[in-house]
Amino acid sequence: MDKIKNPPAVMRSAPFWSWNDKLDENELRRQIREMANKGWGGYFMHSRVGLVTGYLSDEWMSLIRACADEAEKTNTYAWLYDEDKWPSGFAGGEVPRKDKAFRSRALVLVKSGSKALNDTVLAEITIEDSDYQICCRISELNSIHFNGTSYVDLMSPDAVKEFINCTHERYKKSCGEYFGKSIPGIFTDEPCYLVYNQYNVPAAPWSDFLPEFFVKMKGYNILDHLPEIFFDINDYRKIRFDYYDAATELFKQSFTKQYYDWCNDNDMLMTGHFMAEDGLRYQTQWSGDVMTHYEYMHWPGIDKLGRNIDQVVTVKQVTSAVDQLGKERAFCEVYGCMGGQGSFFHRKWIGDWQAALGISFINHHLSLYSMRGERKRDYPANLFYQQPWWDDEREFADYQGRLCALAANGERIVDILLIQPLTSVWAEYSPKHIDTNFLPERKYDEPFNYISHRLLQEKLDYHYGNENLMSKYGSVNGKRLKIGSHIYKCIIMPQSCNIKSTTLSLLVDYGKLGGEIIVIGNLPSMIDGVKSKVEIPGAKIVSTVDEAVDIVSAHYPNRIRVIDTITNANAPSALVHSRHTVDSSWHLIVNSSDKREIHARIEIPECFDEPTAILDLYTGDLYKVPDNKSIELTIYPAGSLALVCGNNTEEAADTLPSCMKSGIVFNGLSKQSPVTVIEDLKCSILDVNTLLLNDFILEMDGAKVYEGPICGSWHKYFYPAKEGTPFRATYTFDSEVSINDCFAVIEAAENLDNIYFNGTQVEPMKEKGELGAFDPEKSWLDINFTKVPLPKIKPGINTLTIEGKKSNNITGPGSHLGIENWQEHYPTEAEEIYICGNFCVKQLSDSQFMLSEFTNTAGYNITSEGFPFYCGKIKFSASFRLAGKPDKKVHIRLNGASMASAQIMINGKPCGSIYTDPMMLEVTNAVKSGENNIEVIMSTTLVNAFGPNRMAGIKDQTGIGPGSFINMNGFKEGYELFDFGLESIGLYVE
Repeated sequence: MDKIKNPPAVMRSAPFWSWNDKLDENELRRQIREMANKGWGGYFMHSRVGLVTGYLSDEWMSLIRACADEAEKTNTYAWLYDEDKWPSGFAGGEVPRKDKAFRSRALVLVKSGSKALNDTVLAEITIEDSDYQICCRISELNSIHFNGTSYVDLMSPDAVKEFINCTHERYKKSCGEYFGKSIPGIFTDEPCYLVYNQYNVPAAPWSDFLPEFFVKMKGYNILDHLPEIFFDINDYRKIRFDYYDAATELFKQSFTKQYYDWCNDNDMLMTGHFMAEDGLRYQTQWSGDVMTHYEYMHWPGIDKLGRNIDQVVTVKQVTSAVDQLGKERAFCEVYGCMGGQGSFFHRKWIGDWQAALGISFINHHLSLYSMRGERKRDYPANLFYQQPWWDDEREFADYQGRLCALAANGERIVDILLIQPLTSVWAEYSPKHIDTNFLPERKYDEPFNYISHRLLQEKLDYHYGNENLMSKYGSVNGKRLKIGSHIYKCIIMPQSCNIKSTTLSLLVDYGKLGGEIIVIGNLPSMIDGVKSKVEIPGAKIVSTVDEAVDIVSAHYPNRIRVIDTITNANAPSALVHSRHTVDSSWHLIVNSSDKREIHARIEIPECFDEPTAILDLYTGDLYKVPDNKSIELTIYPAGSLALVCGNNTEEAADTLPSCMKSGIVFNGLSKQSPVTVIEDLKCSILDVNTLLLNDFILEMDGAKVYEGPICGSWHKYFYPAKEGTPFRATYTFDSEVSINDCFAVIEAAENLDNIYFNGTQVEPMKEKGELGAFDPEKSWLDINFTKVPLPKIKPGINTLTIEGKKSNNITGPGSHLGIENWQEHYPTEAEEIYICGNFCVKQLSDSQFMLSEFTNTAGYNITSEGFPFYCGKIKFSASFRLAGKPDKKVHIRLNGASMASAQIMINGKPCGSIYTDPMMLEVTNAVKSGENNIEVIMSTTLVNAFGPNRMAGIKDQTGIGPGSFINMNGFKEGYELFDFGLESIGLYVE
């Protein structure tokens, strides 16, 4: 219990810490202290777009050692990351440059006579009067993403060994004494046997090692059957099944096992994730079978990107294998691509959902060392010290630490097995297939996804049965089928055309002993890709997924149910995750909807005869449930509740709270009306206001090359320009009045030649090339956002001009090149500029703004009240009267709140923070009879100032990446800005 109440560092979140600039030891140590103070347990030191410090250089290793040292001092963990960007394996370009034999290969289909320079013809075929060649294509050393080199052949044990020598062995030499201590392990990112999207012709995985390996595994020569991989001829399903089975196994043995063995030998944990885990077809194209790789990972992982919860299959694959194989943790890289609006609410929504599916390690993406230039567009949101809400991070980090500790506690209660129909996809898939809804392999991929969702909606938890893992770890004992450490009594086979002979043998033995087997559709028609009559004793064949779910549901009457009292039926958005320890059972219930609350009745089955308590994951406190078998409550969007049944309830308090920060309100309070609504709120802006300048005139080498929105110039004019090219950028803005004491924020301003404001030269607050730790006197928000004090702003048009020489290593969206003499690199940027000061910003049209005299805002929506680009905190203050000190609980509720977070203070006493629905907080201990004063310190995010904010429909896009900022086809004159503000405060007295 103490591990959940006070989660240790190893249970806490650890971000991808983007090492993306010229790194300074003092600043690295400062950022580590920031993370430690905010409750994070560690950080993955991750080379990302924009890195200037030489990757794997002596200086790099010195900084790794410094961070390992700081980790010891702060009780955090400094995790290694194994690549310069991703996918892992090329060691920043060293491996493919060393030997052509290490470069990635692909089996490609081309029209005869159109093969590429590095193609070797392996087979020729004529189909319907067209002549084709099937070639081995070796990648050329010309990829921008791979630092001017290429990806590597991870089915080659020699290439993988070289990768480990270039990367892991260097880390061992320089900082091996920290291994297994403050450096606990290493992250591998998106390794794959084929970078599928880099080919413009049909392509399949290939390696020079594959033919010999194939013969040993399958007993015949794949070189005699290459056409069947592409064309539906001969016994093509058998060939494809064997082909992807062998390629997967070779990839696993060459890369994953070799990597895992090195980590074992060096007291390191191997974690990370594989490319394209999102569906069965994607796996076939990129990685073969990701679940089978988890055998050779200490903490298997996935990534879950975007502002959505659509990837059930991805999460269930890794958590199933973790449970079956007895792994300690299920890891997830999460929150990337949420967009700049992503804050606590979205993180809780997605984090709770994935915990309900079994994730117990949160690796949040991304925390930027530097936001300069392209770096700020690196798959946002940026979750770090630059954010206005950063002061509120600690409480949320504690919550997520407890959430992960709960999800890793004991063993999962699940005995339903859903067979993964991956080998059916292998048998049907051809690289020639165009991605439409009518592909043969979609007959298996999409129904599998559907039943995965339906079972969760019905509170029928399950594991996936991966056929490769089942062949090694599966066994039958009476009416139970076992995989590793888990035992199942109900097996579901979704629609499939193929089954492995090893799987069939298990099911036949299980069926003969009376085990429950439900088959959807028809029994498979192939065994190991060979057309066969499949018979499984006792199997129940049903027509639809819903029919199968109904049968399974009838087998499990004694499960926790969540009833929607509005419909008096199952609440499908409520998910339940149950675990047991020696003396207790633990249950996590989450509302997976981000839109609708659930007025719920939680029904606890009679078989749970132990006392039941509610665990508040925000505080670690326990509360007795008055009725052990039923709880009435409202679960708000992204809300969550933890239940404990058993001996751990002994210290539970007798009285339930009326609401919990996790999004729970118990019905007594939820049915009440406020005793008063405080509407007379005084609003105070606590930080400087901001005017965003994101249009300019750009001159390169003395000639005007561009005028318009700045985003249209980066990858067309500025970044492609030759190093040292002189440039001038001119920005203008309008003001109604004279304004003193303002400053411009110009990225890397100290490295420019000249800065002029209305013709007067102005100077940045930093010296050229100045590094060191973040200094708010010199920089705004970020270490590279340099302040430039301005003379008085005049009424009318004001002009700001920057001049310098282009010096920048960005080569494209999300890509860069290393810099040979990086110590003498003094970068410049042609970016947006921010005018900051004590003023208001008046909107003249959808796309035009001007400065005006500062006036107080009502605060209902500061975005439309003079602060459209504001990045900071807002204080709301008011007074209210209580006739007498109540003997019941007092709560406040923020009405019409649009924000990242809010800190509440009453009568000078801090009461806590709010950032998720229902925006309610108990304040009983802070109020007094008579007059009371309340302050709400509300925080925004950076989204309005940093965008993308001029792309049509950007608010509705759930996946935001570098390309979202430069899609000029979607550009609009007007701005799409998010609202921030507060309408009123409700006061509730029970």
